[in-house]
This record gives sequence, structure tokens and C-alpha cells, in this order.
Amino acid sequence: MRPWVESPSKSKQAIVTIADGLNQSTESIEIKDSQATSLLNVDSFIYPTLQTREGYSLFRTHSGYTNRIFKFLGVWYCGNSRGLYKAAGTGWTAVYEYNDTNVNRLWDAAMFFNGDKLYFIDGSLQLRQYDGSTLTTLSAARPNSSFIATYSNRFFMAGTNDNLLWYSGLRDAADWTSTNKYTGTGKITVETQDGEKPSGLVGFNNHVILFKKYTMHKLFGEDSTNFSMTQPFGVGCIADRTIVPTRESLYWLGPDGFYDYMGGSAPVRISDPIKRYIEDINPAYAQHCVAGTDGRFVYLSLVTGTATLPNVTLKYDLVQRSWWVESYVATAYHLDGQEFYFATADGRIMRMGGATDNGTAIDWHIELKPMSFGDETAHKAIHRLRIVADIDPGASLNVDYAPGTEGGEWSNVFTQANGSGQIRSLRVPVIVRTPDVWYRLKLYGTGRVKVHRIIKEVSRRGS
Repeated sequence: MRPWVESPSKSKQAIVTIADGLNQSTESIEIKDSQATSLLNVDSFIYPTLQTREGYSLFRTHSGYTNRIFKFLGVWYCGNSRGLYKAAGTGWTAVYEYNDTNVNRLWDAAMFFNGDKLYFIDGSLQLRQYDGSTLTTLSAARPNSSFIATYSNRFFMAGTNDNLLWYSGLRDAADWTSTNKYTGTGKITVETQDGEKPSGLVGFNNHVILFKKYTMHKLFGEDSTNFSMTQPFGVGCIADRTIVPTRESLYWLGPDGFYDYMGGSAPVRISDPIKRYIEDINPAYAQHCVAGTDGRFVYLSLVTGTATLPNVTLKYDLVQRSWWVESYVATAYHLDGQEFYFATADGRIMRMGGATDNGTAIDWHIELKPMSFGDETAHKAIHRLRIVADIDPGASLNVDYAPGTEGGEWSNVFTQANGSGQIRSLRVPVIVRTPDVWYRLKLYGTGRVKVHRIIKEVSRRGS
């Protein structure tokens, strides 16, 4: 047997850019979650670049578990276990306060018709109407409601105690008693064979959709002369605050995953890459799961393990169809024009944007699935990996590798911190030496880093 020569006389070079698996015919794109075993605080926001996510900064503070944030008539509002609050200067004033601190209270808020009034309920509270200064009780509205939605200039309400969907008079959320068949009020019974009760309500794609745990029901029509309810698909919802309508799709958390519904064909489950998180949801506190969107990503906060409030936040890239994990935990979301906000369990409201997490450098990492030199039955030698990246001032990039398909110690082969005051663009050659044909790669650091490509260069013996 002849030894491997240092420079084979018969050789050819193959350059493979990691892209959606090790497909040599695919043009280079960002690293996807399907190629990673662990990732944190990274995304594919700028195609074809893998980069550290946006940071955030403190916007306002309250106290306690904040489960609602929104704006009404240009003023910020937030809700928690103690009530509904309105921003006033640097503080808050109470719109309505409860006599307890029940964090498990189901409550909902919405605006209606021309948006000049705010409405809210809590599962037992009678519907309240607020115009920015005066709070009014609408005693004729459906009692014990937990979910509200608007559709076709009517107000709809449902509760968790029965299977009735109530609707208001046309263009009048205070009218729950008139009987005119075209403009009046009414209620629709929505039964299923097992008698399950409503778990969510939303207006989407010119319909009202009523969710139960294992089913979804669509309301068609404009008034009592043609209202009809159908059950198009056997897919339900377990957390009403995960229901997120976008311009093209409706997203929500079902008992077996997170779904995307475009209004025509059946809902598609898009959460298989994060199924270990879905399977670990605490069913007793699933109602606290929450989702939101900034237009590019859908953010999903879950209550997993023995937790009783959200303890992990993930996000879904609507363009690249990839999942990413965040280091922060959000309990509410709100998109205000082009600015995105999230709230936390300790009462902070954060505004997304910037290069730090409220002044602290962002920690990030991505650990790739095992790679090999190519065909394990042939003799090959890997010369190097090339990593093309931009490093912001104050940020750092580290590259480690470990032999084998799992386990094993990581060896650091590159470390770079940028203290130059300008963004540095690097083409980093990384030499990998391992007795095993398989190896794993990990990139990590702090601050804003953009990884444009990871290129694997292989030297092959000719035939």
C-alpha cells in the first residue's frame, strides 16, 4: 500500500458551498435551521446572509406579568393580571383594575368600526367600552365572554362556557337587542360531537373563524338572512393569543403544532423543526403562549416543561421558512407601523432595533450538523473551510470544530474581535484535521456578525 503523497500527481479540486445540505449544484444561500443542531440569536434577515438578529432597548416599564400591549388613539396601553392601563407621561394610569392578581384570567381587547372606541372583556366581566376618557358598561352584550372579533362591521363574542357565537347590530357594538333581520343582532350555535367549547376567535379573509381545541369553524354571510357556519378542517387552537393574522396568512398554535392557513386549502403545520418545544408545552398553562409578527418574522413564545408562563421564544422566517431561537422571552407583541415591540413577565416593554440587548452585546451561536469529506469510501483530503463574514465594531467571531457525528471536544481554530471602529470583512481559512471523516462546526461570538458563506474545499484524488 502506497502512502498518501503530500501533493498527488492526479488530483482535482471541488469547492462546495454549504447551502440547504451539501448539494454541490445549489447556489450559496443562508444556512438554514435544517442544517443546524443548535442555534441562538441568529436569523436569515438579509439574503443570502446569516446574521445576528436585531437587538432591543427599553421603551417603558410597568410591573408584573404583561400580557397585552397596543395603541389606541395614538396612546399606549398595556394589560396584566391586575388590569388595563393607559400610558401617562412616564407612568401609567388605570383604565380598569381587578380586585385580584389572577394571572390565568382570559381577557381580550379590540377596536371596532371606525376605531374611535376600545372594548375589552375578561371571561366574566361584562363588555366594557372606552373612548379614551370614559369607561362604559354595555350591559346588553353577551355575558361571560372571553373572545371578541370584528367582521362585516359587526362585533362578535364567544365564551368558554357555551357554544354560542353572538353578534352585535350593524355598525353598533352597543346594540345587542335589536331584531331587524338585516341590521339587528343574534346568536349562532356552534356545536361539535364532543361538545368542546371555544378557544379563540378572529376575523380573517372576509370570515369570522371560531376555534375550538380540535376544530375550526368559518362564518359566511353578512346578516341573519344568510349567516352560515361551516367546519372546514379538523385543526384547532389551544391559545387564543397565538392567533396572528397577516396580509396573506393566519397563524396559530394547535394542540400538535403551529399552523399556517391561507384561507383556501387546508392549514399547514410548519412547526416540525421545533417539535421538541411543541411536545414540551405545559398543557395546563398553554393559554399563556403568545405570538406576534413584525412582517418578516412570526414570533412564538411557549410555556414548556413545568413553567407556568412563557419561558422560550422562537421565530419563524416568513420568507425563508426557517425557525430560529431567541435568548429573550416575550409575553406580548405589538407592531406599530415599522416598529416592533414586545413585553416581558417583569413588566418591561422593549423596542426592537439596535446592535445590543439594552446595552449588552448579543450572544449568538450556530452549531451545524455533521459534515464529511464527501464519499467515505474514497480517499480524499480536506484542505480548508473558508468563512466569509462581516464583523461589526465591538463584535467577535469564533470558529470551533469537533470530530465525529456527536460528542467529542471542541477545538478552537479561529478567534477574531473587531476593535477597529469599522466593519471588518474577512475571508477566514480554517484548517480541519481529524482522524474521522465526519466533523461538526460551530460559529459563535458576541455583537453583530454577518456570515455570508461557508465554503468547503476538498482535494480529490483523480482516477
